[in-house]
Amino acid sequence: MVRRKSASPATNKQIRVNITKLKNYVDAANSEIGSFRRTFTLSPDKIINGASAFQSLTWDSVAYGTSELNKVPNQRGIYAFAIRHESSVLPPHGYILYIGIAGRRSKRSLRARFEDYLDENKVIARSNIAYMIGTWSKVLRFFFATVDDNVTSVELETLEKQLNGALMPPFSIGDLEADVKRKQRAFR
Repeated sequence: MVRRKSASPATNKQIRVNITKLKNYVDAANSEIGSFRRTFTLSPDKIINGASAFQSLTWDSVAYGTSELNKVPNQRGIYAFAIRHESSVLPPHGYILYIGIAGRRSKRSLRARFEDYLDENKVIARSNIAYMIGTWSKVLRFFFATVDDNVTSVELETLEKQLNGALMPPFSIGDLEADVKRKQRAFR
């Protein structure tokens, strides 16, 4: 007489996956964490040794939105969008997402450039900027530094490329020095 082994409890157990519950979990994780993920490049050497055509810049900032628009000067300069939130609990923190200039071959002011980022049609026309603002608007700050009227457009564009090369903000795609741009392509 041949005896059969009884099935182990694990093989008798039916495995049931509630796909809806699993999908809800994944959707919640993506909504709370995944949609905010971004690849950042932070080269200590580039940050420390980031050459600049300028000796120093005096930076100020306003919250993204219209509440502090009048604090943005009607002068040419350089600007940056950064994630930053002051807190009595968190240590000082922040990350620059984008660097640009106001006055590229014109007398266009920092305030006029900032207003562009408050115009829904202009923002949506640039999908990477729409993603940046749509994702981090609650903690987004507009940093700016004015430059003297005697600074040429070429000098301003050079400064923009130098700062973008030093910090490599994830939403600054085109305004990089040729050598940095060529090296970045290796990682696409």
